[in-house]
Amino acid sequence: MMRRPKIAVPSHGKLPDPRVIFALVLFFSGYGAVIRDARFMAALLLLAFLCTALLGMRFSRLFGRYKRLWQVMMTVALLQSVFAPSGTVLFALWNIPLLTEGGVLKGLLVLCRLALFITGGVMLTLYPPRELIRGMVQVRLPYEVAYMVSIGVRFVPAMREELKDSLTALQLRGVCLEELRLKKRLSLYSYLLLPAIAASLQNARELAMSMDMRAFRAMRNRTSYYTLSLSRRDIALLCAICLLAGLTAAAILIVK
Repeated sequence: MMRRPKIAVPSHGKLPDPRVIFALVLFFSGYGAVIRDARFMAALLLLAFLCTALLGMRFSRLFGRYKRLWQVMMTVALLQSVFAPSGTVLFALWNIPLLTEGGVLKGLLVLCRLALFITGGVMLTLYPPRELIRGMVQVRLPYEVAYMVSIGVRFVPAMREELKDSLTALQLRGVCLEELRLKKRLSLYSYLLLPAIAASLQNARELAMSMDMRAFRAMRNRTSYYTLSLSRRDIALLCAICLLAGLTAAAILIVK
């Protein structure tokens, strides 16, 4: 039986190959997890902002993901200042340090780290799910892992939209959540979660039946009509990312 030829698919628009973005996200997330210096972390975050700008990401869309990070930073700074004070005391109450220089630096470090992880995730949203899945398969990841990622990309936003529709329906019926007591509000949220979870279980059941009918995992490898190809620009970008990773490691070792 003649094999059907694969169709080479270029990257979405003028964007590089998804495998280049995988390497870039791995670089940012890897060093973001191990760096303990706030200066290096801030420089890495600025570099991530520059990369997102070159990829054509609007900063309004990017900064919309950072709404809660300032609260996290202040919480970490306060906890670090109270339970493990270090550095100059910036604010104290009854001789109890509530804000120290070390706590502020720790909060900024956590802020930059979380912002770096979010920025890396936003980079992946620039590509269609098909290209991301194909890129994962072509970097030798098991296709089961790629399929699980695609399911998460598909079902998490759907569940969020369903919860949002339920809240909108309650507000249209005259229920004001801000005026309810905390106990009633929590019970109301539990009632809202039940339909969303039931719908997700039903979708998962239908998806499992569809996978069984298509003999998912019946064979070790799966074929595809689509394949990604690296251009010269993509190879140059991969080499630049490897060089940048080496220079960053050397800079960290020199500072230590």
